[in-house]
Amino acid sequence: MLSLDAKKLSDNYLQWYKEQVSFKNVQKNVVQIDLPFLDSFQDEIALYAVKLPNGEIKLTDDGWTLNGLEEHGVYINRSKHRKEILNNQISLYGVEKIDDELSVTVDLKHFPEAKHRLLQAVLFVNDMFMFSPTNTSNVFLDDVQSFFNENNIRATAGVSFLGQSGLTHKYDFLISGFKDIPTRLIKTLSASNNDTLFAKSILTDISQTRLVRQDPTTYYVFINDRDKDKNKIEVNPEILTLFKQNNIKAVKFTERNAVIKELAA
Repeated sequence: MLSLDAKKLSDNYLQWYKEQVSFKNVQKNVVQIDLPFLDSFQDEIALYAVKLPNGEIKLTDDGWTLNGLEEHGVYINRSKHRKEILNNQISLYGVEKIDDELSVTVDLKHFPEAKHRLLQAVLFVNDMFMFSPTNTSNVFLDDVQSFFNENNIRATAGVSFLGQSGLTHKYDFLISGFKDIPTRLIKTLSASNNDTLFAKSILTDISQTRLVRQDPTTYYVFINDRDKDKNKIEVNPEILTLFKQNNIKAVKFTERNAVIKELAA
């Protein structure tokens, strides 16, 4: 049996990604970037690169993400708390929000990394807010943070790592390791009964981080397995299989108490 080589695996992934992404001119100094991801409503995600008068490039979703959520009844701007969560999270990606537009402005040299950050932010916003009840200000990220606080789990929120490809990969929480205890890196998945879109995005981040992490690290994904009324729902089995096959610990939120001891260590 052939051994698994990190460089070959990374090259294979980058080649696939290159083949899936397309660039086309839509007007002078405006390029549309079609990406191999769908949003929560099964629409293809597209970003736009706009050349500014000073020579920099503005990468933008053209307001598509937040406008799409509003069309489906999710009004982030009506809740002060949701707006705060949104602004805090996208700032971790270096993304700014002006009106309903999510964007990043960079020079040409930093375009690839900035495009990746904006895509991560778009995916986060879709996942975190799509299935959040419209009659409450709470979102799944809050629930996970509260769980950590209630059980004295010392988790640091919002950390990022530079992957082998030079792209930044963000995690919702980090729990530091010590001696024989590994570092725990944690992501959250809110849309648990959706297709595998967000799960694949999470897997991409973890796979790329693993290539550069030298310290022992365990990866977790907290999965929201409740509906808007907090009733338990089934998690898409494809998501659970995907994580299990890639040695990622999937934690259904209704079963979260099972990992208190290992996370509090």
